[in-house]
Amino acid sequence: MNEVLTNEEIDTLLQMFRSEGSIEPEPEKRPAAPVPVADVGGRVVSPIDLLKPNRLGREQMRGLERYFESAGKQLSMTIGDKLRLDARCDCVAVEQLRFGSWLEQLPGPVAIYVLQMEPFKLPVLFTASTSLLYGAVDRILGGSGKVTKVPKDFTAAEHTVAEALIGPCLDRICDAMAEVVKLKWSLTTRFCNPSMAQILPAQDVVLSVYFQVTGDFLIGDLRMVIPFVSLEPLLERFSRDSVAALEPGALREKLSITVRDLSVDVAVELGGARIKLGQLMDLQPGDVIPLTTRVGDPAIVPVMGRPKFTAHVGRIGNRFGVRVADVMAQ
Repeated sequence: MNEVLTNEEIDTLLQMFRSEGSIEPEPEKRPAAPVPVADVGGRVVSPIDLLKPNRLGREQMRGLERYFESAGKQLSMTIGDKLRLDARCDCVAVEQLRFGSWLEQLPGPVAIYVLQMEPFKLPVLFTASTSLLYGAVDRILGGSGKVTKVPKDFTAAEHTVAEALIGPCLDRICDAMAEVVKLKWSLTTRFCNPSMAQILPAQDVVLSVYFQVTGDFLIGDLRMVIPFVSLEPLLERFSRDSVAALEPGALREKLSITVRDLSVDVAVELGGARIKLGQLMDLQPGDVIPLTTRVGDPAIVPVMGRPKFTAHVGRIGNRFGVRVADVMAQ
């Protein structure tokens, strides 16, 4: 006889005991999910789960995500420039949660900066993983940036060097938000112990922003937490479509500043001609091709391949040049 029962035999025995009146344990009672309730007036009252804050609407969250995604692109350039390496910074999460939950999720070790961001009334927290920051300090001081051992805390001198990177990063975030609110940051204090970051009641709702930084050999994250109370007066601005809500031409000055340093190709067409393929094949050095342009007619000046101006050809010292005569109708 086999002394070890198979799974089928065990299931058969259990079923036999249940059928003979054995008392089955009561299933665990779970709280029922809240459902909408209609009052006597027919109005539907939607329940609110206080453990999962939902103070920011969908459109407001989308607006905030757009601004912080823009900040991530600017941070990529700033970090790469300061550390002299190819770096990428992506905004990977923008969410609302309780401050206590944010503290529980805060990885360690981490450098924490307490900021005053006018016109926000309450303090803002900005954090950087120490592995990223210590590598950045080594890089700024002329080292390779490749560190194998990261200290739990920074010295005052290391903090000062680190702020050569943290300061410009905060500037870029403020720049990205300038369309909605003009922020001016100042450093209140800094530390590396997460237990000292309890600057708000645990139940307060905050906006958490998470940036991830990757480079040739650096990897880490930057995080920012903004109290909901500070953002509440600005929510209407974030819920608007930042482009569709603008008047025609409102972005002209900003666009002009953005594109004025772009390089464009400008050429001069003295004239044109149409010849047969056989004539083209028979051309020899010294042959002359008559152009359609008459002597004294203005030349065409294409910009990026499209005719834009008419101009007269002349000389500037020992070089050829053109004097713009007119802007061609598009």
